[in-house]
Amino acid sequence: MSSGILYVKDSRTDVQYEIPIRRNAVSAVDFKKIKGPGTGADRADQVAGGLRVHDPGLRNTTVVETAISFSDHERSLLLFRGYSLEQLWQSDFEDVLHLLVWGSYPTVPQRNNLSHRLTEAMLAVPDDVQRTIWGLPGTSSPLPLIVAGLSACLASHPDMIPASHDANMYRNNPEDTDRAIIQTVAAYAVVFGLVNSHRKGLRFSPPSRGRSYYENLFVMAGLVDSRTGRPDRVKLSCFRRFSILNSDHGMALTVFSALATSSSLTDPISCLITAIGSAWGPLHFGATESAKRTLREIGEAKNIPGYIHNVKQGHVKVFGYGHRSYKGIDPRVPPIRSILKDLDMSADKLFKLAERIESACSNDAYFTERGLYVNGDFYGHFIFTAIGFDPEIIPAAMLAQRIMGIMAHWREYMLTRGKLLRPSHIYTGEAEERLLPKFQQYQATLVAANQPATEGTPLLAEQPAKKPYSIFTPGQKRLIILTAALASSFSPLSANIYYPALNSIAADLHVTSSQINLTITTYMLCQGLAPAFMGSFADQAGRRPAYILCFAVYITGNIALALQHSYPALLILRAIQSCGSSGTVALASAVAADVITSAERGTYMGITSLGIILAPSVGPLVGGILTPAITSTPGQKSSRIALPNPLTTLSLLSHRPTGLVLLSNGLLFASYYAVTAGIPSQFKETYHLNDFVIGLVFVPAGVGSLLSTTFSGLLLDWNYRRLREQFGSPILQAHHHGAFPIERARIQICLPLTLLAALSILSYSALMSLATPTLSHALVLIFAISFSITAAYNIMNILIVDLYYSTPATAMAANNLVRCFLGAAATGLVHPAMVRWGTGWTTIMNYHLLISLLIPLITTQIIDPLPHYPQTLHLHYPNTPWIQPGDTLQILDTKPLPTLSTQHLPLHQTYTILFLDLDVLYNHTTATVILHWYQPDLIPYANNTNILLPMPQVPTRKPAPYIAPQPPTNSHHRYLYLLYTQPPNYTFPECFEHIFPPTAEARAGFDMKLFTDAAGLGTPVAGNWFYVRNEVDLPTGSGSGSKGGVATSTSMSMATTTTTSMRWVECDLSSSRSSSISTSVLTTSTAIAATTTTTHRPTDSPTETTLAMSNNIEESQAQVQAQARLS
Repeated sequence: MSSGILYVKDSRTDVQYEIPIRRNAVSAVDFKKIKGPGTGADRADQVAGGLRVHDPGLRNTTVVETAISFSDHERSLLLFRGYSLEQLWQSDFEDVLHLLVWGSYPTVPQRNNLSHRLTEAMLAVPDDVQRTIWGLPGTSSPLPLIVAGLSACLASHPDMIPASHDANMYRNNPEDTDRAIIQTVAAYAVVFGLVNSHRKGLRFSPPSRGRSYYENLFVMAGLVDSRTGRPDRVKLSCFRRFSILNSDHGMALTVFSALATSSSLTDPISCLITAIGSAWGPLHFGATESAKRTLREIGEAKNIPGYIHNVKQGHVKVFGYGHRSYKGIDPRVPPIRSILKDLDMSADKLFKLAERIESACSNDAYFTERGLYVNGDFYGHFIFTAIGFDPEIIPAAMLAQRIMGIMAHWREYMLTRGKLLRPSHIYTGEAEERLLPKFQQYQATLVAANQPATEGTPLLAEQPAKKPYSIFTPGQKRLIILTAALASSFSPLSANIYYPALNSIAADLHVTSSQINLTITTYMLCQGLAPAFMGSFADQAGRRPAYILCFAVYITGNIALALQHSYPALLILRAIQSCGSSGTVALASAVAADVITSAERGTYMGITSLGIILAPSVGPLVGGILTPAITSTPGQKSSRIALPNPLTTLSLLSHRPTGLVLLSNGLLFASYYAVTAGIPSQFKETYHLNDFVIGLVFVPAGVGSLLSTTFSGLLLDWNYRRLREQFGSPILQAHHHGAFPIERARIQICLPLTLLAALSILSYSALMSLATPTLSHALVLIFAISFSITAAYNIMNILIVDLYYSTPATAMAANNLVRCFLGAAATGLVHPAMVRWGTGWTTIMNYHLLISLLIPLITTQIIDPLPHYPQTLHLHYPNTPWIQPGDTLQILDTKPLPTLSTQHLPLHQTYTILFLDLDVLYNHTTATVILHWYQPDLIPYANNTNILLPMPQVPTRKPAPYIAPQPPTNSHHRYLYLLYTQPPNYTFPECFEHIFPPTAEARAGFDMKLFTDAAGLGTPVAGNWFYVRNEVDLPTGSGSGSKGGVATSTSMSMATTTTTSMRWVECDLSSSRSSSISTSVLTTSTAIAATTTTTHRPTDSPTETTLAMSNNIEESQAQVQAQARLS
């Protein structure tokens, strides 16, 4: 009798209860009616909820009723759906899976249908799974690799997740349940194969029809005979029979953990992931690896007695010995011994050592009295290692067998409305509420104030409000910006205040107008150099010390200017005055960057520019007023100061897009000064104006500049907000922009203003070329020129601060350097040009100068030009479609060699290919090109004329091995393929013998033009280019068999491309078709550290390259066929 009634008498209350017994089990819920007295009881014991059953480790607890498997411990009998192990011994995976999951042994048609469905599901596993696994280090433990692969599979099938699709999609729904089981079992096989091949560095072979489930598993995992390419029949049979033993074992931890997860009604892949995590522990499937580790530690048979002694003392534990369920011999051990007989274990010393340990333990009373015998794990791992599995992946191989039982229990639980597993616990902590010190003080305050806590009393102290970016109020920020703007006005004011007096000064000092213009040139040269020192100083020491230093030098220079009486002193000491005043311009932008963010920078930077904008207009006006009252040129006193060092600032000129922005700003500034510097002499000659009236001519320029700041600031802020809304990103009160295209937000407004400036200058040149130009028209055009150029110049200043918000003073110093040098050149040349060619032609030259500004402005948003090729080279990688020019690939997709197509190419030709990285920046300074692959002797493939492969019969022409692209993390580079027609008498140029090793020293600075000239390749017949994006940081040296690599570390995602060589290369081009002169390239020697990267295994012979590329072709064709079948 297994049913009856259990009578329980509670001594606490002297009440007797009747608990039904069914199938030799009692329901734990029935004990809840046994309730003790609440008086004096600990609240944590939850007496009111009834008696609880405490069973640590669930050693005597049943959680489900199942018909899947049964272990008869007394008779050492295993039953699977009522069938004994002996009856199923010759069954395949499909047979046992059908039996456990669907409850019946399959007929031949049922078995074939199940095998077909599993194969089709394996072929439908998405490529993202492979990319995910290969994106992780191959040296990793199999556990995270398998979990990552299954997670990627689940991410590709969101319709499998009930929480995202239908909460009850699997509940009492056999159709969806069965489909999900097929997908999960198939996915695990593919993931297991990918992980094993990835860890062993083997090429992954996809599944194919006509093979059984375990045959496909062995092929995908690389467990095949090297000669036949097929699994060994004996090993496959041993694995199949062992899988029947492991298919299900009751509520083992893997099944129970999956069952606990499935009780929430989730999908089978999530349940399988849970089972994987539990299987890897050393007390479950991980015991196999632990047992082998223990055997290695014992080492020899003479150490067995000492080891057993330590076991008896409790110092160590024998893994694979004893079992919670079996107190006798594990019924799985005899079949395991029979499997081991079919495998050659004669050379396995650890196996013989394990047999000696079992013999010693079986004759020891310590073990026999406790019912401790070997279990299935003790010998099971020898089966896996004999088949060819590494010890680390044995738990995963066991799961490939146990997955049958896991899926069977999942389906049974879903279709029988299983309960959510929610066990309780016995609480052993404090049952009374305690208060943290800060709440004790708060409660004491309430008590002292006689204010009891209410529902409105906060449970937690109020959190401090989020700190604003700046503590200054808007009014204070405006005052700070105005002060900085006033300070910055001294530099342009000093530069322009004597424009009206240029003619008078030239006459007073008996020099020409061109010589007087040199004082403007020297002033502007120092105006560009001095901030290079002052900007770096301000970013390091602070703004206040920099301002003090600037005005100390400036005031000293002004005193010296008041005392000089000669032209040389004027020329020299004006430069000293410029050194002091010019630093304030960079400091104004730095102060603005300190207190405002990008979202409001357009408005406030307009205020910052007021001093710079108004001073060129006010200066000439003040100078015109003062000139008549002065009878001699203000004197200067020579001063000796140290030369500034602008080298730290100069490095910004080589950065992209900063260098282009600085060039654009310099051209704007030069255009403006080319117009204004010519006004005094030009208007005096044309209109016969005195110095005071010439000063008034600059008023329209000042008004245009003043209006432009407000106009451009408001327009910039509007465009910034508009683009933020388009990108769906919030307006942040911070400097960083993330992925937001700040350049686009600024240049979209700057380009129309620059075009307006160019048209205004062209109109001005046409007007001033007339015999009697109208003064009012000239003043209107001066207003338009000043308005448009100042607005565009202000926008470019804002963009520079945006790009270098952490060091704005240094960035603006570089800006001053470029704009002042170009402005100095324009100022120095304008008067001689007007004398030589006339006013009209000089202004037209200025127009062309400004039009040239549009080129660097536009190129700040587009890529550098690529070498020309007449047609597109059709190519693709094994995991990508055919690549179109400009496509973006992930770095993991470009690890293997590509497939090259002969589409639109003559089939009778021989070809050479070059593969280049165009965007390498070394040491943050040197832009160069990297050669990633050179392959000569490419011809149409014999079995498929649509594919190019190397000729294996030409061993004398070795290639430069393929190196996979690896741009820096979170960036992208451009990569270029160029295909050339190889001449019949092609000879590799000896001057490029250094390119063959896959190292940085060999490949960096590859000069493509020099190579093609020296090799006589001519122009390319086809080409293709694409971006490679690196969104994962590949580990160093993770490529299979890589011998070296190219270091592409860079501080920028894109560098200005060059063909600068990193070495001296001399080639004799006298015999080449494309050149008849000797060419050499010399550059500064640059030290480059060779850093190992993830590369395709370098192939040292054309035969190996042909094999690698043909394997890619076969793999690609299989993927295309699978995709077509899926469609």
